[in-house]
Amino acid sequence: MASESEAHVEQSDVEMADGDASMPDASNEAVADDKMTDPPGDDSDSSISAADQAFLDELTDNEDKDENTNEDNPKDPSEALLKALEHKETGNTHFAAAQLIEASRAYRKGISLLKPFNQANSGDEQIKILLVTMNTNLSMVCYKQQKYKLAKDAAGKSLEIDASNVKALYRRALAHRALGDEDLALNDLKCAYKLDEKNVAVKKEIANIRKGRELAKKNEKERLQKAFSSGSLLYGDKEEEERQAAKRREKERKEQEEREAKEKERLKKLWEDDCVERLKNEEEVLDYEAWDAERVKREKEEKERKEAERKEAEKKKREERKAAAKANQKDDTDSEDELTEKELAMLRGYKKTSDGRTTSYFTREQTDKEKELIGCIQPKRLESNASDSAASSTTEQQQTAKVGSVWNQAGTTWEEKDTTDWCKSCLTECLLESMSAHASEFGSSSTYIARVKSVDALSGDASVALAGGKKRYIYDFHTELKYEIRNEENECIGSGSLKLPDINSAHTAEEELEVEILRWKKSPGGNCDVNGVETCRDLLVGEVRKSVLKFVERFNTNF
Repeated sequence: MASESEAHVEQSDVEMADGDASMPDASNEAVADDKMTDPPGDDSDSSISAADQAFLDELTDNEDKDENTNEDNPKDPSEALLKALEHKETGNTHFAAAQLIEASRAYRKGISLLKPFNQANSGDEQIKILLVTMNTNLSMVCYKQQKYKLAKDAAGKSLEIDASNVKALYRRALAHRALGDEDLALNDLKCAYKLDEKNVAVKKEIANIRKGRELAKKNEKERLQKAFSSGSLLYGDKEEEERQAAKRREKERKEQEEREAKEKERLKKLWEDDCVERLKNEEEVLDYEAWDAERVKREKEEKERKEAERKEAEKKKREERKAAAKANQKDDTDSEDELTEKELAMLRGYKKTSDGRTTSYFTREQTDKEKELIGCIQPKRLESNASDSAASSTTEQQQTAKVGSVWNQAGTTWEEKDTTDWCKSCLTECLLESMSAHASEFGSSSTYIARVKSVDALSGDASVALAGGKKRYIYDFHTELKYEIRNEENECIGSGSLKLPDINSAHTAEEELEVEILRWKKSPGGNCDVNGVETCRDLLVGEVRKSVLKFVERFNTNF
């Protein structure tokens, strides 16, 4: 490889080291770095837009055709190396001027030029060095743009080429910490420290993480000491409780404002993407207000469409059940018992009994001799508590008596009893008993308890049917549950809703029951362990399924 190329590579590395404020060897910082070694813990800005996702695909070897449309990709490695160096120097210049978007574009162009010459990490050493440098610089640019996932992936590309690159390990650790994964960040920092024990920035970042964990443990210890002290939580004065409540309300208000601001920023990003798409398709571009009104209208129409589909599906299920019931009733009817024309004519006739009464043609009188032989066959009124009937009935017939009429003890004739009110009350009671607990480690152990607070919009019907001597339990409900998750101090740290769209007799296994987890009404935040809270919520979903099975068991037992 030409010596001129080597000189360019070395010179570019030095320049970027001077401009990299996050590395310890930065003597002349080109851009002010606001606490680069102490990344924020809020990873809500790490969501990836459509444009960022396209860039992420490019990092996994999908070429950005729009970027290189006018770029002649050289086939000679030396020529490609020189052009890549130019892009790198351009990126450094933009970075020094705080032009992050232009710097990112320049680095991406240089990376795209060299990637074909380093397939399976088999390229020339100079190409590898330049690829590592540009990916590491790109990671820093993405980090300063608060695109932490892209920063992590760009640093990871450098480590795929050179696993011992301290700067890439450091950059990826910063991105991991910004994404909220301090364990992965600490692993990368430990690897970097083993490679370079004199690296001040690495040691400082390790110290920051450990200091934060020690502070969390100390706060938790103080909290526990205060909880078990004689004059604290149990007997604390009302003024302190009011101050704490005011602080919580203020914190919740700020969190709500932050969520609204982020949601507004997300919608603006979607609007910008829509404008770009409309321009490509040569369509009229809408202003933000018109676009947002159109978006709200689309979401409302989509919600109404889904609700109409759900109601139509419920109507179809009811019709199918009714059709099945009619079919069973028809099957139970003996078609051979239909009367002939002659028999129908006989029905119109009457006759006189021996005592002079006018009665139906089919009324038959017993003779005295018949009464001596077989006893009186005169119809008698059936009693539901007849001792003879109870003694001779089987266990199945005794259970059937709860639903069947006195005249239908055997259950051979189709008969259906409406149990909707009882089932709604029982199902609500079972669901309200659902609760779960989870012990999580966040500083020290913390316990979260989730409970179902209310059962809303419970609709549907249920019945018990007798046919062919067998009992059938039929039910079809859908409802929505509201739940809360509280910590050991009985503070509500999260709440939301669960939707059970299809509780019916066709699903009798726990894993078949569908439970939809809707968005947080109050999302967990602050000092709580978000992963622990989500785990507690998932455990509650399992308990809800078990509560439905408990309802089914009670239904089968009571009827």
